Amino acid sequence: MEILAKPAIPGERASSPFKTDKERHNRQMKTGKTFFGRMAFAVAAALCSFGVMGADKVVNASSFGWNAEDSTAALQAAFDSGASKVIIDRQAGDWISRPLFITNSNIEVVLADGVTLMAKRGEFYGRNDCLIRITGKAKNVVLRGVGKATIKMNKADYHDPKQKYAHSEWRHAVSILSAQNVTVRDLTILSSGGDGIYVNGAKNVTLENLVIRDHHRQGMSPISVEGMTVRRCCFNETFGTPPNCGIDMEPNRESNKFVNVLYEDCEFNGNKAHGIDLYFGHFTAKTHPVSITFRRCKAYGNKGSGASFMTGNPVRIEKYGQVKGFVKFENCEFAGNGSVPLKITNHSTNSMDISFANCVFDARGSRSESAILFNNNRYPGDFGGLTFERCTVKLDEGRKVCAFEAPRGYGIGGRLSGELAVERGEGRETYRLDAFAAKHRPRPELISTFKSTTVDYLKLKPMSGEFPAKGKFTPSVRRPFVYVVAVPDAGEYKVHFKSRKLRVNGTGPVAAVVQMLDRAGTDLGMIDVPVGDFEYVIKSNGANVYRFEVSPRNTAVIKMACDGAAGALQADAPVDLFQAKNRSFYFCVPAESELVSVNISPIEPVQAKLFDASGKEVADMPYQSAIMNFNVKRGKTASDEVWHLRFVKILDDMRFRIGVGGIPLVSTDPNAVITAK
Repeated sequence: MEILAKPAIPGERASSPFKTDKERHNRQMKTGKTFFGRMAFAVAAALCSFGVMGADKVVNASSFGWNAEDSTAALQAAFDSGASKVIIDRQAGDWISRPLFITNSNIEVVLADGVTLMAKRGEFYGRNDCLIRITGKAKNVVLRGVGKATIKMNKADYHDPKQKYAHSEWRHAVSILSAQNVTVRDLTILSSGGDGIYVNGAKNVTLENLVIRDHHRQGMSPISVEGMTVRRCCFNETFGTPPNCGIDMEPNRESNKFVNVLYEDCEFNGNKAHGIDLYFGHFTAKTHPVSITFRRCKAYGNKGSGASFMTGNPVRIEKYGQVKGFVKFENCEFAGNGSVPLKITNHSTNSMDISFANCVFDARGSRSESAILFNNNRYPGDFGGLTFERCTVKLDEGRKVCAFEAPRGYGIGGRLSGELAVERGEGRETYRLDAFAAKHRPRPELISTFKSTTVDYLKLKPMSGEFPAKGKFTPSVRRPFVYVVAVPDAGEYKVHFKSRKLRVNGTGPVAAVVQMLDRAGTDLGMIDVPVGDFEYVIKSNGANVYRFEVSPRNTAVIKMACDGAAGALQADAPVDLFQAKNRSFYFCVPAESELVSVNISPIEPVQAKLFDASGKEVADMPYQSAIMNFNVKRGKTASDEVWHLRFVKILDDMRFRIGVGGIPLVSTDPNAVITAK
C-alpha cells in the first residue's frame, strides 16, 4: 500500500453541485418519494403544535411521522425543528432513511433502546452520500444511544456489481465536518460504504462506548481535528478497500492538524490491514506540531501490523522538513497480528518524538521476522527520535527483536533509547536499543547519490533504422507518464493502448486522458482512451517527435506500443510500473558519457540488474525494498551504445529513473531506442 497520494475531499463535497450541505438536503427533500406528500400534513401539524421551539424542548421523531419504508422526511424535520433534544423512539420496525443532516447547534439526538437507524436500500448512489452528516459549523451536538441502539448501512449492496454503485470510499455512516463540541457515544455503528466515522475540520470531538464494525474503508478516518478524545471504542473487522484499517489518521494537506488527540481503552481488532495506521504523508515542518496519545489500547488479530506509522513522505521531508510534536503509546498491547506488531517508516532524525512506555509487542505466530521494524527504505536519510521504557517483546524461536532497513549508507543517526524485556520460549533477556543502533550507524562513505537529467525533445531522433513492424508493449504503468514516439519519416504510425481497471467497480468507461504534443510542444489535442484495446494513428508530414502525456483514470493501468517507429517511456521522472517481472528496458548511452546513473525505488521488493552494450552485468540490486542507485563509471566510446535495465523479480509496484549518462527514454525493444542528435 503506498499510499503517497490519496484523494483530498475538502468537506466531502468534491462531486456535489450544491454550494452547501443544507442546499443538498433541501433538494433531496423536494425530490423524495411520493409518500412524503402523505406525510406532509402530519409533519406540519407536529410543527404547529410545538410552535416556536424553546431551548429545552424535547420531541419524539415519531411526532413528525414514521414510515416502515422511508422516514427521511420525519427525521430531518425533527432535526430541523429547533428542539434541544430529539428522541428517535422505538417503532414497529427500523427507522429507514436516506442521507440526513444535523446542522443546528445545541441539539441532542438520542436513539432509544432497541432502535436501528438504517440506510435505505437502493439509495446512497452518490459517492459522498453519508447516513448522518454533522456539519454547517454546528456546535454542541450530541448523538447517542440508549441500551442497544444501532446505526447501520448496507455495505454488501455497495460491493455488489449488480447494484451498479459507483466505486466510492466516502459513504460514511457518521461524518463530522467543521463542527465543534460534538459527542457521539453509546452506539453500534455497522457496515458503511466508507468509514464508520469520518472527522475533518472539527474541534473538540468526544467518541465514547462505540462498537464500530464491518466498514468498507476504515473504522474511523480522522483527517484534521483539534481536541479529540476517543474512549472505550472498538474499531473491528474493516475490509473492502485500502487502507482497510481500524483507524487511519491521514491528513489531506499540510495545513491539517492533529492536536490534543487521545485514544483511551480502545480496541483495534480483526481488520484486513493494520489496527492503527498513522499515515502523515502530507505533513511537513510547516504543519502545526502533532500531539497524539494512545493509552491502554489493544490491537489484536489484524492481518497487517498492530500499529503502522509512516511519519512523512520522503519527497516532502527532503523538500520541506518533517512535522514536529509527539506521539505516545502508554500501556498498549499489540498481539496476534499477521505482520509486525509495530512498524515505523520514513522517520528522520529531525522529526516528532515517538515514545512507548509499558507496552507489549507480541509477535508470536506472526509471519514477520521481527517484532519491531524501523523502515527507512524509501527515505534517503538517517533514522532516529524514539524512546522505549519498560516494554516487553514476545517472540518465537529464531525471530528477531528489531529490524532496520534503509538505503545503503544510511543508518540510525538519532536517538533510539531504552531496554526491552524479551521473552523467547522459556528464555528471558534484556535487549539494549542503543547497542542495536550502534550496529546500524550511518556509513556516509557508502552512500551512492542519484544525479538526474532532463529530456530535450528538439534534439531527439530514432537511434536505429530498423524499426519493429509490430511494436512491443510496455509493462503496465500505474500513474501519469509520458510516452515518446520518434517517427523517421512521413507516413502513418499506429500507437496502441491496452488498459484494464485494477478495481472492477472503478467508475466510468475512460481508462486515460491523453494530451498530445509534437517536439516543439504544439498542442495536438486531447484523446479519451477507453478501457480495453484502443488504437490511435499518427499522421506525420515528416520526421518528428510526438509525446503522449497519459493520465490514467478509474484505477486503470496502461500499456503502450508503436508500430514502425521508435517508442519509449520517458524516465527522467519516476516511472511507476505494475508487475514488470523479467522485463527489460533499453536506453541510449551517448559516446561521451563517463557515468551512467539509475535510480530504483521499490514500493514492494524488487530485484534488478544493469547490463552494458556487450551484455555484461555491471550493477546488481538484490531482492529488496530499499532504494538503490546504480552509478557505473565507463570510458568514452567511439559511438553511442544501447544499455538495458532488467527487473528480474518484482512483487507488484516499483519506480525507476534514468539519470546522467543516459538518454532518459526507455524502450522495450532494442530496435526502438531513441537518442539525441
